[in-house]
Amino acid sequence: MEEAKFNNLCSHYKDTFDVHLASIKQRDTLFYGLLIVLAVFTLQLSSTEVVANVVGEYVNKTTGIELGNNIDFVSTLLWFLLLGFTTRYFQVVLEIERQYDYLHVLEEKLNSFYSNSRAFTREGESYLSKYPLFSSWVWFLYTVFFPILILFCVIMRIISEIEVIESIKVNQTINFTCFIIVGISSFLYMYRLHESGIENLIKRWR
Repeated sequence: MEEAKFNNLCSHYKDTFDVHLASIKQRDTLFYGLLIVLAVFTLQLSSTEVVANVVGEYVNKTTGIELGNNIDFVSTLLWFLLLGFTTRYFQVVLEIERQYDYLHVLEEKLNSFYSNSRAFTREGESYLSKYPLFSSWVWFLYTVFFPILILFCVIMRIISEIEVIESIKVNQTINFTCFIIVGISSFLYMYRLHESGIENLIKRWR
């Protein structure tokens, strides 16, 4: 009975870890895609017409759709792309964090079959012990600096759009809605990843 239980746990742990690796690969792909979108999105602050022309040519080559030099449409398109990439990226990262918690539970159960051993602690005890300083720095970049950078870019962008607004149009309403959603998502993302630390700070302050 114990042997069958152990074998089932091993099989389930392997399947769970495969799903985990697939999620990590998806996260990395989304991260690089988000960097590209964010770069083009921010570049439009200083080179609006250049970005509109480049995006228009790219859309024309890939889809055959002729956008022309429609700056408003390209601007809204970039807002949509940023919204889509940030939402999915944040979702996958939080999913990975939940997977880590579950993997730690499985490793604890598996390791109970090997007393005084660290045989099944790859993602838990062994990984977290003597955590290198560089890994902590990368964690800070991913979970604090990057979402703050996104917030900074969307704030600067929405300010630049408000400064030149003459009358409220449909695309401007859409842009502002995307700004609100990206902003809220970024705050909730950071809060979820640092929830325990934030709660400890609040308790100390009280």
